[in-house]
Amino acid sequence: MPEFRHIHLDTRAPASEAMDAIIRLLCQRIEERTGIVVTAGDVPHDCSGLRLHLELRPGIDREGFAIEGDEQVMRIAGSEPCGLLAGVGHFLHTTGYGEGTCHPAHWRGISLPECPVRGIFFALHNNWYALAPRAEIHRYIEDLGLWGINTICFHFPQYEDPTTPEARAALAEFRELLRVVKRLGMKVALLKEPNIGFVNPPAAIRAAIFPDTIPPRRGTGGPRVCPSRPAGFAYLSHMLATCLDGFTDIGVDYIVTFPYDAGGCGCADCWPWGARGYLTIAQEFFRLARERYPECKRVLGTWCFDVREESDGEYPGLAQRLAQDDGWVDYLMADSHEDFPRFLLEHGVPGNLPVLNFAEISMWGRFPWGGSGANPLPARFQRLWDQAQHLLAGGFPYSEGNFEDINKIICSRFYWKKDTPATDAVRAYIAYEFSPVVVELVAEAITLLERTYPHTDRQSVEVERAYALIQQADTVLPPRARASWR
Repeated sequence: MPEFRHIHLDTRAPASEAMDAIIRLLCQRIEERTGIVVTAGDVPHDCSGLRLHLELRPGIDREGFAIEGDEQVMRIAGSEPCGLLAGVGHFLHTTGYGEGTCHPAHWRGISLPECPVRGIFFALHNNWYALAPRAEIHRYIEDLGLWGINTICFHFPQYEDPTTPEARAALAEFRELLRVVKRLGMKVALLKEPNIGFVNPPAAIRAAIFPDTIPPRRGTGGPRVCPSRPAGFAYLSHMLATCLDGFTDIGVDYIVTFPYDAGGCGCADCWPWGARGYLTIAQEFFRLARERYPECKRVLGTWCFDVREESDGEYPGLAQRLAQDDGWVDYLMADSHEDFPRFLLEHGVPGNLPVLNFAEISMWGRFPWGGSGANPLPARFQRLWDQAQHLLAGGFPYSEGNFEDINKIICSRFYWKKDTPATDAVRAYIAYEFSPVVVELVAEAITLLERTYPHTDRQSVEVERAYALIQQADTVLPPRARASWR
């Protein structure tokens, strides 16, 4: 493997915000790891270093990338910025680094993602996403893009009085998050429970109580509004239009409806919620969205449909509704607390629509979320992925912060190539984020950390072994990795 102490960058794409951002982070990441300052512009006649070319090239399908060239001249190409970003990420993740040197990987070829929707849902409420410095969040979005994530999903912000100084400041900060995503050539998704009103909706349009699980797993919170009452429908339609109006200058690529936690209504005209009232207001939400964002994809969330011991008939009712008319939705999003919903596995997908998952990568088995540090669960995610991958076109894993960073990368690798083993994703992550020399040590430690994750059958000898492996790895990490939050 050749060793280079100089890198020269040439771009063959027209200047744009996305290209500028990709060039900046490529140069930044190389300099951080090696100290090499990447030069750019015309290639010097006496250039003896690595020559990198970045270009946008039509014809590379599905946001894929190509890496070509010999040992001294490498070309990274994508048909659009998102694919080029993933190609730059592949280059960075497979290159070797030393003090003042780099060893580019040998891989050459074309890589095409198998899932079109490779997202992460950022839950912006009283957690790392809400409290960390904005620059850290912006960089984190870049890191995810380098691993092939192409969409960041956020909950719609909702303010009782959007004219207050506090609401204006919060909205301006949120809009900047969306711009960061867009500047990288990535996509924006916005999610909302469509029957959650403002703080005090009129009593006459409030939603009725409905059956819940014990302990409550859905429908908590509020205030919920009944869409089956004409006044309630009008109230919700106006509210949803107001939410949608705030981003026409930025653009929204996916609108995602969510049924529970905190949505729902149990009145005679709405229940079962997932087969009746929810579909009524979701269809209105999508209609309003398409008026403002004509190309946006419409994602109907079905999280926690039919989770009670006796089915409420939500999935069968949805299947019947979509058999009559499926032209108002583009994707279903399905998942639950434990296994993938059995209805879809046993009866097929309502409307034969492509399916996205909503993988729980943050909260499973722990409270408070993140309160126990990192929670790597590769075996769990492999089991869940194996259940449903034949149905899935990607997903929006639910994230509460950066403590489950490795879980995001496992999902991103599944989305890129469906038969990627979770263990391979773990090893690639360790090699890049920590060091290639500690892959075996840390991979074994992660296996032990997952095995000892449940409190009920934890074996102290396995905990001690994991601790010893991490201690051993720490002694040989480069200073950059040892100081990293990861």
